[in-house]
Amino acid sequence: MGLLDDMREATSAMVRAATERLAPQPDVSPDEMRKSLVKMGLADPTDEKPRALFHDPYSVYDWGGWRERPSALTYDTLRQMSSRNTVIAAIIQVRVNQVGQFARPQQGRYDKGYKVVLRDRRDDKRSMSPEEQMQAAEIERMLETTGRLLPDEKPSSRDSFRTFMKKATRDVLIYDQFCFEKIRDRKGRISRFKALPSETIRPAVIDWEHTDAALLHESVTHVQVWEDTVMAEFSPDDIAWCVMNPRSDLRSNSFGYSFIEQLTNLITSWLYGFEYNTRFFTQGSAIKGILNVKGAIPDRQLKAFRRMWYSMVTGVQNSWRTPILNSDDLQWIPMHSTNREMEYSAWMDWLTKLTCAVFGIDPVEINFQFGNTGQTSSLNTSDNEKALTESKDKGLRPLMEHLSDCINSHIIWEINPDFEFVFAGLDAKSEQSERDGLIAEVGKFMLVDEVRAVLDKEPLPNGLGQVILDPTWLQFAQGKEEGGDEEGEGEDGPLGGDGPMGELEGDEDDQFGDEDDSEDEDYSDDEDQDQDAPEEDDPFAKALSSVHYYQNLLRKAEVKRQVIGDRQVIEIDIGG
Repeated sequence: MGLLDDMREATSAMVRAATERLAPQPDVSPDEMRKSLVKMGLADPTDEKPRALFHDPYSVYDWGGWRERPSALTYDTLRQMSSRNTVIAAIIQVRVNQVGQFARPQQGRYDKGYKVVLRDRRDDKRSMSPEEQMQAAEIERMLETTGRLLPDEKPSSRDSFRTFMKKATRDVLIYDQFCFEKIRDRKGRISRFKALPSETIRPAVIDWEHTDAALLHESVTHVQVWEDTVMAEFSPDDIAWCVMNPRSDLRSNSFGYSFIEQLTNLITSWLYGFEYNTRFFTQGSAIKGILNVKGAIPDRQLKAFRRMWYSMVTGVQNSWRTPILNSDDLQWIPMHSTNREMEYSAWMDWLTKLTCAVFGIDPVEINFQFGNTGQTSSLNTSDNEKALTESKDKGLRPLMEHLSDCINSHIIWEINPDFEFVFAGLDAKSEQSERDGLIAEVGKFMLVDEVRAVLDKEPLPNGLGQVILDPTWLQFAQGKEEGGDEEGEGEDGPLGGDGPMGELEGDEDDQFGDEDDSEDEDYSDDEDQDQDAPEEDDPFAKALSSVHYYQNLLRKAEVKRQVIGDRQVIEIDIGG
């Protein structure tokens, strides 16, 4: 313990010394911080290898030079289970189609797609320079064609980015494994990338964690196996191995935890229940019951009874007709379904719900409506809209974040580490809902010009947009302006000068004069006629007209001001 204590004290002393060295400086850049820590010996990267064990050294799955999935479920079994279970097939198809909607560059603010943005977006005021915008657009075009096209190559000769993303989504949901090959040019840059059949890719038997970085890039880390034969070998620079549900289990061999693997028992039960119901049409009996005539009767008489029975009850014209017989005793044995069929239906519904829960999807998305008896399915209700939103947050968003992380770490950051690939439009509001929200905000704390800037519109002329569309704010601004005039002070902006309240500057007689004052009347008429009117489709035109109304109304109002304690109270009489 004495040696450990000495090491702790020495480390603490070095940290204190580095902190004291930087303390007098008010603003320390990250580079200066790192240089100071390096000088103190605290920021040097270490080349020491971890001491822990990360793979089972006695695994029987490593006999061929590659690692196998440590599960009884092989790749072929996972593929068959995903296709035979209709619920899982529907879930996978829905997610594939949803991701495919984002596999093109975003065209508008409200469209779904992807875009390349700055990786560090903490500074809201910083925007891309023209050079960065050109480079980001070039990367987006490169992704759209899964690489740079050769001079004589056409986009149709290779997979599009939409096809690439659909393949990736299906592999992730079935195998929890997504692999693609990175093809490089002579300079070592990524020239193109192509999705690989993930079920054929295996990690090579190599001690990743205890191998030097320089040696690792020259080593074989993954192989392609088909029929127990190695077909291709890949280094870390040539292949991308992406797992959505990683595990730290020593026996996992770097494989993820597939959704289907988590549902092994549920899928087996679902298949048994589905097969039980299917067997009814091939091996079951479709009759409603059996008519048993008790006692021994001659065969000739039984055949005559059968002919009479069929003539009385068969055919549409004899529907629901009650036959009348003369016999000692008859017995009816019903063969129709009982209430246990309802238990079977509830069991299948329960399995469907559990399957959707593991995949993080609401049953409504695959057209399973569970509700009150007799309730019709309606995907436009508020409850279902909320359920769909929560379903995307639980299932679709993690899936898309995993795919974007994989593209960033293996493609984008190799091209430019300052950029980042993101999916856009998942949380985008509709145009009308965003406008409604901005109109609500412009009446509380946003200026009209600020809202117009959000909508990429020019500011209103003559400073008319420097106003909050709220009557209380207008009264407050009027009182502040009157107080500033008495003190001989004036200011530009919404309370004076060039702002919309600036026309109220002057003495009190000019501001709140007689209603018959011709200058006031001329001013209000000219104001309404001369100033540029907003566009007819502008959502704020109606609100701005109310601002002009309040301005003219306040010009003719009587203002009384009194001081109560340390507060100034203003009373405005607008004449009813």
